[in-house]
Amino acid sequence: MKIGLISDTHLGGRGWDLPGEVLTALDGVDLVLHCGDLECLGVLDCLETVAPVLAVRGYEDPTEPGDRLAEVTRVVRAGGISIGMIHDIQWPGPRICTNADGSGLQFPEGRGREIMARKFGQPVDIVVFGDTHYELVCYYDGVLLVNPGSPTYPGRPPHPGALGTLGFLEIEDGAANVRLLDLARDRPRG
Repeated sequence: MKIGLISDTHLGGRGWDLPGEVLTALDGVDLVLHCGDLECLGVLDCLETVAPVLAVRGYEDPTEPGDRLAEVTRVVRAGGISIGMIHDIQWPGPRICTNADGSGLQFPEGRGREIMARKFGQPVDIVVFGDTHYELVCYYDGVLLVNPGSPTYPGRPPHPGALGTLGFLEIEDGAANVRLLDLARDRPRG
């Protein structure tokens, strides 16, 4: 199973103005997980032209009925793996802080698996989050944490108007591999 990871699109209006490179890169995925700060529901509709979408809300995202957009956290099961989704890894608690520049995480003392289970209400194998606009892949007590960054407002220079990053999670035989794609450097071709 191939899952596209996206966050922090910050699209106003109808939300259909995702850069074509984003949709091209996501072509062929089985599922898209959006970690919030979409700003309008149209971005989810746009992404659904490629694959089914599950999302969590960012700070000021709209709500909608149904299962597509969850409030703060959600856990998705895919290929025998539990994937926790959250916009800001800092809330709800237990708090995991970001570095001052947003490029890394500061983990609290304690067992990471237990901390994540409290955050999501159940054990998770992978956590996908956003908010910082900085792409990041790291492990915490055996839990894989992934921030796909932002495809439309990257945290690293160049900033707004430049293409940013997406992530991909491939699950096979109960094992997960993650890959980040820099849309500016590795432009997908349709």
